[in-house]
Amino acid sequence: MENINFIGNLSKYLFWDYNASMLDPDVDRMLILERVFTRGTENDEKKVFDYYGIDIIKDTVLNIKYIDKKTLNYLSIILSIPKESFKCYRRSLSENPFGMF
Repeated sequence: MENINFIGNLSKYLFWDYNASMLDPDVDRMLILERVFTRGTENDEKKVFDYYGIDIIKDTVLNIKYIDKKTLNYLSIILSIPKESFKCYRRSLSENPFGMF
């Protein structure tokens, strides 16, 4: 599958603020996965799993700096990874060690 076809086949609204033809699936993998899992459709998710494979997706999402709580829980379940392993989870705890006020 060509890089351009891969990004072009994802929902257009995911990259409304980027020139999608300038995105590289390898270089911009973290951005692409963050957008697909937080705002994409089930079809978009299937496309990224087909393109990247589960191992690359796991390695990448573990290092995303911010993911909302709902998406974090979802990724934790579908990828069978404890929430504590995600960088965004550890980062949110270190920024506010006393919890939400």
